[in-house]
Amino acid sequence: MRVCLFVVAALVLGSLGPARAQAPPDQLLGGEVKLAVGAVQFGGSCYVNRGNSQFQRNGASPKAVISFDEIVDSGSGDSRKWELRGQAVLTFTTATSGNILFSRENMLPPLTVSNPSFQNYAQTYNPVSQRLVVNFSIVFPDCTLPVFAVFEAA
Repeated sequence: MRVCLFVVAALVLGSLGPARAQAPPDQLLGGEVKLAVGAVQFGGSCYVNRGNSQFQRNGASPKAVISFDEIVDSGSGDSRKWELRGQAVLTFTTATSGNILFSRENMLPPLTVSNPSFQNYAQTYNPVSQRLVVNFSIVFPDCTLPVFAVFEAA
């Protein structure tokens, strides 16, 4: 029975592709982003603080929305420290990559900080527990930040 369920789940999820094996479309999920420090390049630094988050992937649309308590990016050639928080929109150009747009309402960071690319997007959804695990990397100019988050249906 366990093997049969695994085969059925693999066929269903496999046919949807890596970015389509997801929670039901248009369902807002609450959860948490885990603490992570980025891989530093050229002396920059970046990190994401552990905190509450929400996530929604919009069915066939190439967009998803995720929220962060705080992401900090400090470039090596720039003495400023950019604090990114709140809602961000992931726009997919492929099944695993695209750009992430952070709100620029109260700050004016360069577009390389407020609209960087992301890569290696993957998600897994367990329909029984209604748990969605999302991970990807945000590529800032001087730092690549891994993001790992777990969400559950209410």
